[in-house]
Amino acid sequence: MRTLEHRRHSRRDPSGVQLNAAGRALARSVGATLPRFDRVVTSPKPRAIETAERMGRRVDATVPELGTMPDDLGVLPGAEVPHSFADYARWVRESPIAARYARTQSARWRAELERVPDGGALLMISHGGVIELGAVAALPRRAATWGGPLGYLEGVRLTWDGRWVSGEVLRVSERAPRPD
Repeated sequence: MRTLEHRRHSRRDPSGVQLNAAGRALARSVGATLPRFDRVVTSPKPRAIETAERMGRRVDATVPELGTMPDDLGVLPGAEVPHSFADYARWVRESPIAARYARTQSARWRAELERVPDGGALLMISHGGVIELGAVAALPRRAATWGGPLGYLEGVRLTWDGRWVSGEVLRVSERAPRPD
């Protein structure tokens, strides 16, 4: 059995590529509560790498596909932006492109999990949308009940034992951490 903890990057200014002061503080705060991981993988985007580093983790690898979505993905039918995991699940059911992307993410996560020992844990840092779609492919019925989309440093914890066997959403307290 292996565990994946996949979190969204921390806060940044809307036009910035690096974390802002509140984002650095939030990453340190959340990082201090996490267990040890056997491997840490991020998207290559600076905000994802910096999030892991500010969480006190060394990045073992970057995976470009964790930082991109297909140009032809489009938008959720009937809404510009998904407002819940249930919306992402509906998108996957209704769009072959979204379904293919979601399955590809789930498979990528499994491949990275194979790089950790049995009983081990993998931390991934990527982006909103990437995580929700992959989680819906991994555990469609369960993930659809997980409420709103992921905020900064929120994510999912999934367990793999030859198949995805369990999962939960990881929420972060609304209390703002002190900036550096």
